[in-house]
Amino acid sequence: MTNAIHRRWTFDTPVLSLAVNRNGDWVAAAMADGSARLFDAQDAAAEPKALHLHDGISLCLRPDADVHAFLSSGDDSKTVIIDPVPGTATVIADRKNAWIDHVAGAVDGKHRAFSAGKKLTVLDDAGQEKFTTTLPSSAGGLVFSPNGKRLAVSHYNGVSLYWMNAKDATPAKLEWKGSHLDVIWTPDGKALLTSLQENALHGWQLSDNKEMRMQGYAAKVRSMAFSARGKYLVTSGAEQIICWPFSGGGPWGKPPLTLGGTDNRLVTQVAPHPKDDMIAAGYNDGMVVLAPLDGRMEIMIAPPVSAANAPVTGLVWNRDGDALYAATESGTVMLFTIESVRKAVVQS
Repeated sequence: MTNAIHRRWTFDTPVLSLAVNRNGDWVAAAMADGSARLFDAQDAAAEPKALHLHDGISLCLRPDADVHAFLSSGDDSKTVIIDPVPGTATVIADRKNAWIDHVAGAVDGKHRAFSAGKKLTVLDDAGQEKFTTTLPSSAGGLVFSPNGKRLAVSHYNGVSLYWMNAKDATPAKLEWKGSHLDVIWTPDGKALLTSLQENALHGWQLSDNKEMRMQGYAAKVRSMAFSARGKYLVTSGAEQIICWPFSGGGPWGKPPLTLGGTDNRLVTQVAPHPKDDMIAAGYNDGMVVLAPLDGRMEIMIAPPVSAANAPVTGLVWNRDGDALYAATESGTVMLFTIESVRKAVVQS
């Protein structure tokens, strides 16, 4: 198969990341020139909206606490809410002369958080500062729990956990030596995991602090997400798509399920389908595949390219799982639809 691309947009600046809002009907692309492109994920024929975000670059793009919107932080000291309709960017915080490294919005809509180096700030739903506190080191990642009641912040030597209904900002600590980067909760909120600087994952079961360690990666894990119904933690960072089992007692003592993997290419982005047991994966040479979790052979939907700036930098599904967006460092955004994939399979 050559490709199953339904539409392709090429921009004159690299695409740094993609995000889909909580409602699943808009996709945002953060561009290297400080702008964004907003895609209507329910209308494949619509052209993207262009919007200025930062006088610099977006360092972090995430879905907002508002189900329609996005959060972006930049090296221009600003935290911005992006509203796709009508297409506006509103600055909600400005920390003069500080890079805003990470942002997060709570799924219950009550809180937003951002970090600037070692400083963590949490805002309430009215946009007022709830608290600002100093972390042990610069944050590696921020994420609210699935119910929005706790905030996990990864940093050097572990994770700090903050209750949003607490009277002060004293955190619980999860400790493990090393530099912790991104952080993710299990869908049931009973455990969380971090990616590490040393090409591995570390996790904790919160009921008893029982720890888990996943290693053997060829590169840092830059993308991780849970598959439908939380059956697997799916990760980048290897030649294959690595899927750690989280059903039937969790990953302790179990090898991961591995999907695909050929020709010395590395997985850079993963996006589990929101409903079905299927994983989309993007590689460092621009290739995009769909890999069923039942062991059937993966389907290549975009071929590899020879350009040096081809790595897939973003990969997201829309709410219904009938449209997949992929972005590359070369400035390309690709749209795949279920219909375009079926057509390409028939013709191959």
